[in-house]
Amino acid sequence: MTLLPSSRDWSLAARDVRKGLLDWQVWGLLALTDIRQRYTRSRIGQFWITLSMALFVGGIGVVYSALFKQEMSSYLPFLAANYVVWSTLQSIVADATTVFTSSSIYLRQEAMPRTTFVMRLILRNLITFAHNLVIVPFVFLIFAVTPSWTILMAIPGVALLVIAAFPTVMLIGAISTRFRDMPLIIQNLLQVAFFLTPVMWRPEQLGPAGNYVVGLNPFAVYLRIVSEPLYGRIPGVWTYVAAIICTLVLYAIASPFMARFRARIVYWL
Repeated sequence: MTLLPSSRDWSLAARDVRKGLLDWQVWGLLALTDIRQRYTRSRIGQFWITLSMALFVGGIGVVYSALFKQEMSSYLPFLAANYVVWSTLQSIVADATTVFTSSSIYLRQEAMPRTTFVMRLILRNLITFAHNLVIVPFVFLIFAVTPSWTILMAIPGVALLVIAAFPTVMLIGAISTRFRDMPLIIQNLLQVAFFLTPVMWRPEQLGPAGNYVVGLNPFAVYLRIVSEPLYGRIPGVWTYVAAIICTLVLYAIASPFMARFRARIVYWL
């Protein structure tokens, strides 16, 4: 049995993607329902996301600014922007491990596009990102940081992040549905990636070694194209080039895999 997708596999996969993307009302409603159910009967609802993030940034910022001997007025805005973006990256990858298993009630009853649940996850995390993003201007206001026009450069960064998230969620979701050890492996890898990604430290603090740690880390690439414009820096051209290359590689791996095994996801649930 060949592992390469046939022309029929490609056709069905393309129809799945097309139909799933057009069903924006379905995945939009599912994403909003997920957010509401998470904070049902809560007094301040979804803004618990923002509050918990603000407490973390404030607590960690005070400790690590002293540990790294950084001025709090410059370190806290840096940390706030980085951690808000990192939490989104981390959440997308972690949630991808259960994107299909958590939707088994729908997939077992009706032949719904797999893309619908991928978009549900991405939109849900974008909504959470929007809530957390409120922290950044609040921190800027406290430390009298004047916003720069570079903030606009975060928009293409977010767009590229969403484009890359699509094949990532598809691939991790399918593999995690087949092999149930994958969520635990991904969880451990994310913990390691957090310390290897310049979330709480600046690349220049590592000296020449920082270029290799950051340059070879896909998480760092996507983190920088969104977070750096928020605190007034424009990422280098090679950062965008690396992000585009990573995205193309993700599609090159995920596309044939999903075309070949998309139909088996229901049987793996």
